[in-house]
Amino acid sequence: MRRTTLLFYITAVAVFASCNGSEKRLTGIEATNIKVVRQNNEDGAQAVRAIVEKYRAKTDSIKAPVIGTSAMEMSAYPPESPLMNFAADALLEMAQRHSNKRVDIAITNKGGLRNIIPQGIVTYGDVYNVFPFDNTLAFLTLDGTQLMQLFGEIAAVGGEAISGARLTITADRQLASATVGGKPVSPERKYRIATSDFLSQGNDKLYTLGKGSDMEIKSNVTIRDLMVEYIAELHSAGKAVSGTMDGRITIVKQ
Repeated sequence: MRRTTLLFYITAVAVFASCNGSEKRLTGIEATNIKVVRQNNEDGAQAVRAIVEKYRAKTDSIKAPVIGTSAMEMSAYPPESPLMNFAADALLEMAQRHSNKRVDIAITNKGGLRNIIPQGIVTYGDVYNVFPFDNTLAFLTLDGTQLMQLFGEIAAVGGEAISGARLTITADRQLASATVGGKPVSPERKYRIATSDFLSQGNDKLYTLGKGSDMEIKSNVTIRDLMVEYIAELHSAGKAVSGTMDGRITIVKQ
């Protein structure tokens, strides 16, 4: 099928009186119709499909390898969920290996967990679907006062994926209490936090993370790769992935 449209084309012709700096002025306009033809080409469509299929096969081969198993289907929802707890716990453990300082807390955002981890076989593609962004590992330090401000921000968004701390928040999203490592937060103490480079800039309403000191970005260590490594290690040890709901973020009635 052939479809023809008409494009109205206008050309302005400027004629100058002379080259000695006299005033430039428009003296005429010419107009004409130019035929623009678009033709459906099934051969072209088939060629495009062939290219897509070629690269889909390559992508599938990358996503297909099995890296472990999961004892349950895990998804992300506030204030805590199996996937949120799993992601934060894995981040805390793996981040400690990349730091020469003690890491007290790990935080990632539930909005960055973009899919579920299915029950049963877990492939690289499953992990990629949950962690599709190339966010990298980041470390920063907050004092106790700043940390309580951060916990207040976490309460205000209804909860985030956190490990190493326990929060109690009210139904109207106010921070009621918080502990780190089972102890009350000390205003004078310095707390080391592992998170993503994205959150370390104070994004996703976790503004206080952007005010941290002693910032360290591991630009060659993605959060996704840490998760793949963690799951693969569990699998090698004969263990399945799971996310424990342990009340680390609790909502209380006022």
